[in-house]
Amino acid sequence: MDIRNIPTLFGLPEADTLTELNAGHINRTFLSVCGSEKYVLQSLNRSVFRAPEAVMDNISRVEAAFAKADCYHTAVPHFIACGDKNYAVADGEVWRIYSYITATAEAAADAAAAGRAFGTFMRIMDGTKLNSTPAIEGFHDFDRYFAELSAQNGIAPEILRELDRLRSKLGQVFTGSLKKRVIHGDAKPDNIIMDSPAVIIDLDTVMYGYSAIDYGDLVRSVCRKGPPDLSAVREMTGGFAQGLDGLLTAEEVDSLYYGILWLTGELAARYLTDSRRENKYFRGKTSADCLARAEQLLAQLKSFTASSSELKEIIHEEMD
Repeated sequence: MDIRNIPTLFGLPEADTLTELNAGHINRTFLSVCGSEKYVLQSLNRSVFRAPEAVMDNISRVEAAFAKADCYHTAVPHFIACGDKNYAVADGEVWRIYSYITATAEAAADAAAAGRAFGTFMRIMDGTKLNSTPAIEGFHDFDRYFAELSAQNGIAPEILRELDRLRSKLGQVFTGSLKKRVIHGDAKPDNIIMDSPAVIIDLDTVMYGYSAIDYGDLVRSVCRKGPPDLSAVREMTGGFAQGLDGLLTAEEVDSLYYGILWLTGELAARYLTDSRRENKYFRGKTSADCLARAEQLLAQLKSFTASSSELKEIIHEEMD
């Protein structure tokens, strides 16, 4: 089926123009102009999302939770229905579509707003039941990623030792007693469209997980280069606390710093592994790209470890 005709499955006109958007790593995404309206049209990557129906079921549960919430500053997209589903299948591909939202500001420039959006997401989703099939099997499983990296040839022993020490520490912090919640799973400013309200997108990885996972990914994202930007971390953490509105336990607050190390080390391991294999998770990246990104992340991990006292102080001051 011609991609231009996919919108008709959702009761929309045929696409007059299609522009592929290459910002994401995983799914194929198009800006679709249908008549006088713009839409975001996406095809889910079945090699990553083995159960796309479960992914879309979770998205419908997220939409339902936000529809019931009294929240004026944070929202999620509304996916247009195809019959009784929020997706359509054509030629074996799973497609979904929602109205294009124009950003009025850069989320990356407003750390407090990014933190508030994802804190609010966690609070609104608290108590919501997800589909029993995970979006990605073993996603955010540090042990799994470390094992995959260890199986590669040519990885520097000092890198493996560093990540193994981190793996051991995470095992001590994230025990069975620590509460798991519904989290976004890919919390970063790039996944917020700043408008009124701010709209959280890329809901495919919504999952049960530790609050520190979303927090750690946010900190990693707002401190992409050089030493940690402590002022940005403070702003983001304050916004995160505002959105949560006291949801987290004291034990969860204590774990947040280790979420920074977890997500930075995990992503370094994943990029290093991708640099050694032909079938890559990060679509469109060369082996050289993956290696360069891994090196950046390993340097970032060292910076976060060196700044542990300052980061822990910010977390406890802003979350109390």
